[in-house]
Amino acid sequence: MTTLIQPHHKVQAAPLTRTAIILSLLALLTLAGVWAGLGRLLLGLGATTALSDGYSWGIWIAFDFVLIAFAGAGFTMAGLTHVLRQHQFEPALRPAILTGLLGYMAVLLLLVLDLGRPDRFYNFILYWNLHSPLFEISCCVLLYTTVLVLETAPFLLERLGWTRWLSLAHKAITPIAILGVTLSSLHQSTLGTLYLNMPHRLDALWYSPALPLLFFVSSVMAGLSLAMLAYLFSARILGRQIQPGLLAGLATGAGWVTLVYALLKLGDLGLRGQWAALGSFDAMSQLLWLELGLGAVVPVALLLLPALRTRSWSRWLGVGLILFGVLMNRFNATMFAQTPPPGTPAYSPHPVEWLTTIGILAGAALAWYVAVRWLVVFEENPHV
Repeated sequence: MTTLIQPHHKVQAAPLTRTAIILSLLALLTLAGVWAGLGRLLLGLGATTALSDGYSWGIWIAFDFVLIAFAGAGFTMAGLTHVLRQHQFEPALRPAILTGLLGYMAVLLLLVLDLGRPDRFYNFILYWNLHSPLFEISCCVLLYTTVLVLETAPFLLERLGWTRWLSLAHKAITPIAILGVTLSSLHQSTLGTLYLNMPHRLDALWYSPALPLLFFVSSVMAGLSLAMLAYLFSARILGRQIQPGLLAGLATGAGWVTLVYALLKLGDLGLRGQWAALGSFDAMSQLLWLELGLGAVVPVALLLLPALRTRSWSRWLGVGLILFGVLMNRFNATMFAQTPPPGTPAYSPHPVEWLTTIGILAGAALAWYVAVRWLVVFEENPHV
């Protein structure tokens, strides 16, 4: 009897997809950030940061200000759909709300790391300082984060099929959204008010009584830009058909708000007699040219000129440059345009500062992807 021996076939592992590689990298960066964060909390600021009396604000605060502006996607889209009743943009609402929530969660984590006594983070709730802009910012950030949690509740309730609670959530969503828009508008502008306390520290190209208005308007243009990207990425992740008209509307809206911001900024510089300083092309003026030229003027051309605005690459590049411009503005105001006291050593972020920041950003991106895959971020029957 002849026994047929079957040849052994080696089982080959399925090739890693690009998505799997990106998610694995984000997970590793998140773990590295957690490890560095524990080190920061155990060892203290002195051993784990390059902060000093001259540079009390570092990349943690800079990224906080950037993330708050970017997370404006939540209140911008809530205001657009719930307050202004522009229901054609509702498909982009939930991805934007989710982005806003995770942005604010990242902000809170960075703030805990930046506190000298993180174990007393709640003290502002117990000891009110009604004359401090930071008190108003802290209260609004805490309350608005709570609002974002309530706004994302229907995503989970729909997934779980809890129709009774879902019905209640839908009835309450409009007043909750109005409250959220109010709170976010308050602290977006108050972030600019914070700098009015430092007239001798912030360079004259940035220091202005108009900072509250400029910070608010720039948060709206950043919010519309990130809302467009959040909608686009979430639709592609879930394999849903993208609505070109919605993308065009958000991109055009971001372009018009950016134009308003650029005119306000240039008008403010003129009223304060700073155009000559802008034309000096020293280090500070070059930073402003990079922020305003590449981050505002070029996107306006890409998103509003008829010959360019209908092209897909123009929209991508336009909203990307808007976000770059807002990032540069917050870093300039928080770090680069700050004049430290004489004799202060230059600030170069400690590796722990970088690791924790990158880890928190990676964790937020990873959580956003998982939430998009698991929660209901697109309503099947949106209210129109």
